[in-house]
Amino acid sequence: MAAQRQSNFVIVARASLTAAAALSLTRVFAGGAWLIAVLIAALIPPVIFFAGERRRISAVWLTLIVAVIGLWTALVLDDPSEMPGGFPSRAAFVELGHDLGRAPHVLRSATVPVPPLGAALVLAVLATLLAALATELLAREIAAPIGAIGPSVALYVSLSALGSGRWALTTACFALAVVTYLVALHYAELAARRTWFASSRNRRSQLTTGGLLAGVLAVGAAIAIGPTLPGARGAAWINYRSLGGGTASTLNTPSPLVSVGAKLNSKLSATEVFTVRTSNAKPYRWRVIALDQFSNDYWGLSSDRRSAAQLERPTNQSGSTLVTQTFSLGAIDPLWLPAAYRPVRISLAGANVLPDSASLFLQGRPLSKVRYTVTSEVDDPSSAALEAVTFNDLSAQSADAELPNSFSSRARKLAQQVTKDSATPFDKASALESYFQRSGNFTYDTSVDLGASPHALDRFLFDTRRGFCEQFAAAFAELARSVGLPTRIAVGYTEGVYHPNDGSFHVAEKDAHAWPEVWLGPKIGWYAFEPTPGRFDPVTGRGDPNGNTSTPASSTTTSTTIAGGITTPASVTPPKQDPDLNHINVQSSGSGTHSSGAAHLLVALLVVFALLLLLAIGTLVTLVLAAVLRTRRRRHDPDSRRRVLGAWTEALERLSAAGVIRRPSATALEFALRQAPAEGAGSAGPPLMDLARRHTSAMYAAEPPTAEDADAAWADVDAINAALRRETGTAARVRAWLRPGRTMRPAH
Repeated sequence: MAAQRQSNFVIVARASLTAAAALSLTRVFAGGAWLIAVLIAALIPPVIFFAGERRRISAVWLTLIVAVIGLWTALVLDDPSEMPGGFPSRAAFVELGHDLGRAPHVLRSATVPVPPLGAALVLAVLATLLAALATELLAREIAAPIGAIGPSVALYVSLSALGSGRWALTTACFALAVVTYLVALHYAELAARRTWFASSRNRRSQLTTGGLLAGVLAVGAAIAIGPTLPGARGAAWINYRSLGGGTASTLNTPSPLVSVGAKLNSKLSATEVFTVRTSNAKPYRWRVIALDQFSNDYWGLSSDRRSAAQLERPTNQSGSTLVTQTFSLGAIDPLWLPAAYRPVRISLAGANVLPDSASLFLQGRPLSKVRYTVTSEVDDPSSAALEAVTFNDLSAQSADAELPNSFSSRARKLAQQVTKDSATPFDKASALESYFQRSGNFTYDTSVDLGASPHALDRFLFDTRRGFCEQFAAAFAELARSVGLPTRIAVGYTEGVYHPNDGSFHVAEKDAHAWPEVWLGPKIGWYAFEPTPGRFDPVTGRGDPNGNTSTPASSTTTSTTIAGGITTPASVTPPKQDPDLNHINVQSSGSGTHSSGAAHLLVALLVVFALLLLLAIGTLVTLVLAAVLRTRRRRHDPDSRRRVLGAWTEALERLSAAGVIRRPSATALEFALRQAPAEGAGSAGPPLMDLARRHTSAMYAAEPPTAEDADAAWADVDAINAALRRETGTAARVRAWLRPGRTMRPAH
């Protein structure tokens, strides 16, 4: 019974490794709704393997069972509405595949605390499940109990790199789990080797109490002293967020809107983010960034990064005006600097620019209380200039008209219907703008969040037809691309409220806005459109002339039929939320090319595979060196008694690989004379008997064995090894030889 209790102790301690590592998600996720799902994922593999081994089920089948349960769990967490009766539909697999494809985007752009929903939660659960599965396979099948700590360490380090905030408690929990597991392994080995007449009570108490006490002291010392060590607060050795982003560095930031809906609906929506004074006291859109990369159903940006001193100079073309603005920033989002488009000069030391989009940013310091002056060349081309643009003028920006192969065919057909009577690029863009603004088919509603699923665009266009500026801007941009217009999404703020007493526009969270821009040739450049109902561009006059900067009132949706015979439903249930639209990944690439989400995923997988391969090679080299040194140390020990005892231990380990495992209660002579032959020692029996006599003499004789006796003992080991080589598979012998924590288990 003692052996069984110790086996359970090791199993529970080993399962706690992954669970303790996963607790680091408290520094990543908001709230605690994720806890049960992640802990269940950590316990699924150990429970399955424990139950399966009792029924002698193959490890291959157990791994398959874990994989099936893990897949089902991921499907349920990702979208339970696609699991009727608990059985996944085809749409459930499509949705899960899409979310997993966006995994690199989640890792690269997540800003904590992350809502535990969608792709973020699925990633956490699957990572925890895989770590727990790897732990069980290492400990049970590869017989590397110490190496089984590795997957939980990898999980803990990865989550710690993603998280922020207080770390002492999660570090202490994981360290104590590791210490407890090591103590469990040590005690289990002692219990297995102990003879039947040895008392266990005192040794067990001392080992457990002393080991845990030492672990607590070590963890406490690490938490207290670790942050003060040189380099403890230095930069990371590996910046995982920069993987797969090109040849230059990567800017990582939440979207400047963080979530338009969250800002519009927040109790803090009236919070002032900045004030701005203009040289002509006129209102403008305060543009923050433009997103021109559309792949894997989300918008991002790929561009060189330069000093703001290299801003493009004014063109001084007809219809342009130079406007100077003085900004005083308050509780604004990090990194990005608002300005009227297109900035040509900024008086702020250390400011940088992404030249393709003229997006200004400042790294290395908080933006709160930052003041700067920026000069912008604001263009308002004439109607004749806009109408004169042809599709040949758009060729320079053809990359900004690209769409993924998976783009909705229904949406493409709708865009063609809406623009079929439009001849010029400007007319096509105007037709799309009018379709959203004036057709009466769409309703402004800040409570809708369609997420970034593969069906989000179709849901917005054909089902809900409700949304706010984020949905309208994205839908316009994607439809425009489908008819050949280079398009991007600008995000920033509307003009705010003008205060005559200080001559400034006061801009609040509720003024957050997104709008599309269309490239209309080198003479016009990027031109802003306004598809969101109730909104109006004060420079171009586009949009709803009766609109204002406040949130347009929501109206009741009525059934309406548009071209193609598609009818709007009278009532719509908002679809599930996807937290990953709260973040926009901004890549700074020396090449300036548009990388795809699939490329990011491939690079991430290759990096993970390379790291695992290096870890496996390093572990193998370490084990080989340790095994060679261990055998060498035993064979050449200067004490002849220890040489003989070491030879006996070496022989037992080689025999255990062949399934000949000594019972703890059997003496050396009993094992060599009766048990070993009965269990298949074969031709290894005679040298084993000779070695058993030498071992017994070395154990109990008053005089130590001679050097010749020790040499003879090792000659017996070589003979045993040669006999086993003929009768035992190479893989089994090597695995036993490399095993760092070998335990002589009693045969049953």
